[in-house]
Amino acid sequence: MNKLKINALSNIFFIGKTSIAYGVLAFSFSMIGLILPNSFVVGNPLEVSGISFEHVFGHILWGLVAGIASFSFRYAILSGLFPIILDFDHLLQFFEVEMIPRMAHSFTFGLIAIFVMMIIFGRKDLRLAAISIAAVFSHLSFDIFLVGGTEFPAFAPFTSEFITFSEPYWILFQFISIVIIFLASIIFFKKQKIKIMK
Repeated sequence: MNKLKINALSNIFFIGKTSIAYGVLAFSFSMIGLILPNSFVVGNPLEVSGISFEHVFGHILWGLVAGIASFSFRYAILSGLFPIILDFDHLLQFFEVEMIPRMAHSFTFGLIAIFVMMIIFGRKDLRLAAISIAAVFSHLSFDIFLVGGTEFPAFAPFTSEFITFSEPYWILFQFISIVIIFLASIIFFKKQKIKIMK
């Protein structure tokens, strides 16, 4: 097996295992919404969440655009996958239980995801950490862009209050997503350069 194939398999394995971990984390975090005050039965996500081709493709595209700032194929792919994986937090809706929806759409989840992903996959992987929180901003950006404004429990689980974000916020959130990944990438390449010079 040549080096190119080994590298390709390594990338596929990395993308697969980090995507699964991120999905499990999003779903697990959403379970906190089962015990928060003001919970309610949301309903079947296929009926109430407006899932469509545009919804799925848009989140992937928005993430890929931000992922260009990673200067890496595999991190760009992850940047495209993580925003749509965030919707794993809708899976609890199938059980028709009282809950706070969109838990993994919160800024709190993004911060927790940084630490959990770094603990699982190595503290030196700054780009993975950056993508873990940037995916939240990218996801919110497209949700706002798609419908012109929407609401999220932005600071769950500290509060279950939903905050409304209107149309201008999609630009700000996507910009934040790109900047986070770009800065992490710059730091990564600077550290690589220092290692080479040593």
